[in-house]
Amino acid sequence: MSRFVFVVFFLFSVSTSLIQAQTTAAEWKADLDMLKRELPRRHPDLFRYHSREAFERDLDEVAALAGSKSDLEVGLLLQAALAKCRDLNTRVELSPLFQQSGKVIPLGLGWYEGGLYVSATIKRFSPAMGRRVLSINGIEPDSMLRYLGAFFPQENAETARRDGPLWLRFPLAVQMAGVGKGDTLAILMADETGKRFGIYMHPIDFRKDKDGAYPLQFMPKEPDYRWDPIKQVFSLHWSEAQQVVYVQYNGCFSREMALAAGDTASAQQIPPFQPVLDSLLALLDRYPLARLFFDLRFNTLGKPNDGLRLVDELAKRPLVNQPNRLYVAVNRYTAGPAVEIAAAFQQRTQARLIGEPPAQRPNHFGDPDFLMLPNSRLQVFYGTRAVRAVPGNPDTLRIDIPMELPFAAFRDGRDPLLDYVRNQR
Repeated sequence: MSRFVFVVFFLFSVSTSLIQAQTTAAEWKADLDMLKRELPRRHPDLFRYHSREAFERDLDEVAALAGSKSDLEVGLLLQAALAKCRDLNTRVELSPLFQQSGKVIPLGLGWYEGGLYVSATIKRFSPAMGRRVLSINGIEPDSMLRYLGAFFPQENAETARRDGPLWLRFPLAVQMAGVGKGDTLAILMADETGKRFGIYMHPIDFRKDKDGAYPLQFMPKEPDYRWDPIKQVFSLHWSEAQQVVYVQYNGCFSREMALAAGDTASAQQIPPFQPVLDSLLALLDRYPLARLFFDLRFNTLGKPNDGLRLVDELAKRPLVNQPNRLYVAVNRYTAGPAVEIAAAFQQRTQARLIGEPPAQRPNHFGDPDFLMLPNSRLQVFYGTRAVRAVPGNPDTLRIDIPMELPFAAFRDGRDPLLDYVRNQR
């Protein structure tokens, strides 16, 4: 499943070559002592929302439990401790430990208008595809995601809807959150007619059940631009009939930025942004009724340079920088440099933001880096740059035209946000 759909869906297979010896209590203590020293030194403001005293106390509590817990349990406890810092880029990379455990439920969930839906799974659990989730282990989805919120930093109310569904794949996390036993989820669902049915979902052995492990996901037959399966770093489409310039901006990097950073090898593998910039400006200059739809949904990577350059160019064109000409699409998956770009559009142009609030604050900690814990070999990521995109410290960007995507639109490959702009006159 690609990162351009509403859920990131990993199917982990167990590799014996990845299994390593359990980290001892003494080794965990050394790792956590190192983290106590290094993370505050490297992070620009680690204690903005959680005090140093509380942070150190949390790590001491994790160290005290390490002798009686598995590495995965300790990793989850550490993740819960870091989540209290409320920085989406400060986290533990737990994938290697989950992969070793083999306990991952093949379930892709996403939050849409109207609730939580199954958007990906495997053949064995095919009856769940496309169904709305009414409860998990007898708990309504909103409440379940609040319980699981102990394991991920929450910068605003959208974070639980973005990240919470991913944690339902991990039975141990569900157990430690106090909302499950064993490795099975009891899920009550409903189809489009409202008919209810239940299903038990659990990890499977991918080596023994290769047929049942065949992945299922929606492949729209006639997808709109947003859901076109062929993805590029960025692309431009011009509809003369509708007078819309559509730019899908999937990643904040380009040949120009790679060359500026001295990375000539990577530069040859990345398209240049300048031709896209020149084309969209020429279209907006030539067609006075044309509207720009700049799509930042699902954009999480890179640097904001090119996007900010586009904002500068639009801001100094008084005939283009007009009400109802510029639209910027965001959703709860918009993060990092894309949030900076969206904020710049809102601060410096007359663009209107359409969609859902991103799960990351406008003012956040960007440009993530990581340090390696020497004994457990876990990577701990952290933000390195304090981003100040808007005045004050609001939890979310202001959305001018709130629109949450209906699941049926995602399933069928339709884009109601772009339709809204197409229909403006």
